[in-house]
Amino acid sequence: MRGHILGLEATRGVGLILGVDGARLEFPLSEWRSEGAPAAGQAVDYVLDAGQAKQVYAVPAGAAAAVAPGAPRSNTGSVLGGIAIGCLALGFLIPLVPTIAALILGLIGARRAQEDNDETGLVLSRIGWIGAVVLLGLGLILLFGALLFFGGLMSLLGAWGWALPAGLTVT
Repeated sequence: MRGHILGLEATRGVGLILGVDGARLEFPLSEWRSEGAPAAGQAVDYVLDAGQAKQVYAVPAGAAAAVAPGAPRSNTGSVLGGIAIGCLALGFLIPLVPTIAALILGLIGARRAQEDNDETGLVLSRIGWIGAVVLLGLGLILLFGALLFFGGLMSLLGAWGWALPAGLTVT
């Protein structure tokens, strides 16, 4: 698991780690496995054993940026959510295909935003996929309404014998 060292208590021989999940764990300084001494703020990798961190290693500086607790790891969810909203807006002009794209991109973006702890991406993605569901539902209602209206109109015209071409009958 990954986390950051919050502090060290040399008198007790323990350190305190804040994991990416928000858990605070003590570790015996004897479990430090990297060169040099541990330091507060240092990114670490550890094994969780009975509520305590064991086998604590320092994470190299390049990999440490991706483990900051509470910080988004990427903005993929935000990008997908923004594209989903764009497709949703386009769905008002060109029906069906952009709306389905908004639904798919919104669902993928929401999942990715949850994985990356990206609140903005999660909101954008949810707007995209929920809006797509609403727009598709409205489209179906309008389609069935139009079919019912024109079907009823044709039935009325057939019942009264109006405007039917020769040889066409309504049953």
